[in-house]
Amino acid sequence: MDISFKTAEGRFNYRVGGLIVHDNKLLIMQDQGQPYYYVPGGRIKMNEKSEDAVKREIKEELGVEVTVKRMLWVNENFFKEETLNEQFHEICFFYLLELEDEKLLKNNEFVVDEEGKIHTYFWKTLNELKLINLYPQFLREKIVELPLHIKHIVVT
Repeated sequence: MDISFKTAEGRFNYRVGGLIVHDNKLLIMQDQGQPYYYVPGGRIKMNEKSEDAVKREIKEELGVEVTVKRMLWVNENFFKEETLNEQFHEICFFYLLELEDEKLLKNNEFVVDEEGKIHTYFWKTLNELKLINLYPQFLREKIVELPLHIKHIVVT
């Protein structure tokens, strides 16, 4: 069971995000019909370690294995989702990942159908990230200098 629930005040999510960086480019994704981009990842399941969750999510979404290098950020994020018009309270652990297979490096853009959900993936240069609607927004600036130790970021 995913650790996500809805209340009268909004929705809570406990999730992971995976940063895959190659040749000064970050792998990001966009859901069909959505105006924003984000990094691959997803919700953590009950009794699942966050590190296991990020590996599972990448395998489910992209069909590849990854190695977790280290956790970068713990992000407490409070936001209103644009298309759902729903208030969110989200805790996300962001991990730096390394691909175990180079098949994702062949195209700068590719589409994946995940059980009827259409995701388009893009390799964007770190400079390009500053110009697009990437969430959470702190990634646009923080991606250029990855922390050596876990940082806690709160976005309200």
